[in-house]
Amino acid sequence: MSNNELENELSMMIRASLPCLAVSSPETRDIVHDIVNYAATTGSHGETNRVPRVLVWRVSNGFEEYAVHVDDADGEERVIVDGISEVDLPMTEVKRVMGPNGPIVYSAADDFPGANVPFAIDFMTNYDTDEEGRNVIFVLRDWQRFIDANAEHVDRQLSLFENIILGGEKTVVLLCPSRWNGENIPVELNSHIRLIKYDLPDKDNRMAIIKEERNNLSKATAMGDAFVQAFKNVTETDIESYADACAGMTRQQIIDTLIMCAATHFKWDIDFVLDEKRKAVEQAGFTLIRPSAGFENIGGLTPLKRWVHLISRRFTNAAKEYGFIRNIRGLLMAGVPGCGKTAVAKAMANEMNMNILMVEAQNLKGSLVGESEAKVHRLLEIAKAAAPLIVFVDEAEKLLGKSEGLHDGGAHDAVLGQFLTFMQEDDSGVFFVFTANNMNKFSPELVDRFEGRFFIDLPEPEERAEIIKIHLRLRSQDVDKYDIDDLVKKTAKFSGRNIEDGIEEAMTVSFSEDRPLEMQDLLDVFKVLVPTSKTKKEEIEHMRTFVENGTMRKANNVVVRDSSQKKSRIRSFD
Repeated sequence: MSNNELENELSMMIRASLPCLAVSSPETRDIVHDIVNYAATTGSHGETNRVPRVLVWRVSNGFEEYAVHVDDADGEERVIVDGISEVDLPMTEVKRVMGPNGPIVYSAADDFPGANVPFAIDFMTNYDTDEEGRNVIFVLRDWQRFIDANAEHVDRQLSLFENIILGGEKTVVLLCPSRWNGENIPVELNSHIRLIKYDLPDKDNRMAIIKEERNNLSKATAMGDAFVQAFKNVTETDIESYADACAGMTRQQIIDTLIMCAATHFKWDIDFVLDEKRKAVEQAGFTLIRPSAGFENIGGLTPLKRWVHLISRRFTNAAKEYGFIRNIRGLLMAGVPGCGKTAVAKAMANEMNMNILMVEAQNLKGSLVGESEAKVHRLLEIAKAAAPLIVFVDEAEKLLGKSEGLHDGGAHDAVLGQFLTFMQEDDSGVFFVFTANNMNKFSPELVDRFEGRFFIDLPEPEERAEIIKIHLRLRSQDVDKYDIDDLVKKTAKFSGRNIEDGIEEAMTVSFSEDRPLEMQDLLDVFKVLVPTSKTKKEEIEHMRTFVENGTMRKANNVVVRDSSQKKSRIRSFD
């Protein structure tokens, strides 16, 4: 939700005497500032031009008043009480209203823990707008912790909302850093509360924030001429680059990052910004990376590589101009552990020139009611703001797969619904890559969301030759020293990981004896190594049926055998 959308919601609610707006966002400071600015410029009473009071509650303090402050011509600061024009906003500042002895605070007289919670309801109920001479907007921070304290507490909130509907002049805004939903709002209050979310800043918002910071820093003469000039030299193109680098960050994180970068380097640095974004994303429980290697380190899988190259331009403006009406949604890769699914996903990010958000399915599960949905909501919110982006969910069936005898209060269906809806409706450029070891657990409607569906089987002989050469070269070995054809025969029905593990083990033996790696070392290890084809035989045979019935395409090179010459060759789809 943009600032304008929040203002529109508040305006509609106040005009219709609707009692309560519940906002989902971690950006509490920005929401409070937007509400105060709305009150000063748009929310004033038409007849009196009096600005509504904005009282912000938190459990540790009680209510504090926030307002727009402005410096008069004589330098005296005053609080805006009468409505002002939006054009005057750049000259103003949102902050707490101060009294003779500090901030004006309304709190419980009692000092027991949580005393301010019942006090908040009493204060809002008894607040007399006629006596104050203007309307009021109450903002309750982190109210999701207290909204369902007990039956009496719920009923007192209901009574407050019913009275607001009858009398108007009061509006309640509930703030939650995660997500408001039917699980954390009592059913008695549902019909009186509008649920909205305050989205992370889009590109236009990010550019506006960065321009403002550039302008502020270019006036910081106390830092010296070189410092000031560095920010005067920041161009519109630079601002767009920084805006892209800040995608997925909150407004405050963007400001803090730019200020830290300026203080540390006396200029802005893209690498610094990207590193801070990575930390911010990791703080939310995810890993953001930009892989440095592409398909050159992936052996075989020509059909899959070909498909990735075909769709890589679908996220450009040229694709829209060509006539495509939506972005492509994702890739589902099935296969047993060790077939290279994760390596392929990382290489894809490099080939498609995208960042990749790495997600472990288990990390999106929560033990508390609504926790899984909140984590997924946060993931999708970050992904949308940072698009175009690859979201990689490893072993996705552990999060979205069906489970016999599952009793989770509907959490599984809710999370699945979140993904299905997002993949169907969002067009920001989020590209999902899911991996699965067990396709049986996925619902058909989820599988159908993916345009790309590939099964990675055990590598064919020519693919094994590529894999062997790649792993030898990566370990600084001279490929020409070894009989690759013989190694291919000895690794029949091995997975890529089996081959890599075997080379590592052979090198460990030769290294321990302080000598170069020899052909015999490799042969000895491959002779005793138990391949995945034996340990996962039933799973592999079952997953091949998804190729046979047309659900999946085979990712491996297609081998056409020439019976007359007893040789085989690869047929790629180039």
